[in-house]
Amino acid sequence: MCHRQLRLWKATQCGHLTFTGETNIDCGSRDCYNSSAHPSTCGAPGTGTVCRCRRYYTQPERIVTHEVDTKCPRCQ
Repeated sequence: MCHRQLRLWKATQCGHLTFTGETNIDCGSRDCYNSSAHPSTCGAPGTGTVCRCRRYYTQPERIVTHEVDTKCPRCQ
C-alpha cells in the first residue's frame, strides 16, 4: 500500500525527533486509489460501478536522517 516516508532528525540531549520533510511512496497497486497505477476509469460516472479501492495510507515510515548532540528547538 502507498505510504509516506517521514524524515526526522534526533536531538540526543532530549531524545526528541524533529520533522524535516516527507515523501509519498507509491505502492504500484491497481486497487489502491492513491497509486499512480490506479485506473482513472475505476468507478467513473456513467460506468455503473463504484470505486471500492483502498483510499488510505498505511503507517508512515519514520527515517532518522541524522543525530545532533543538542536539545530540540522545543526544549532549548
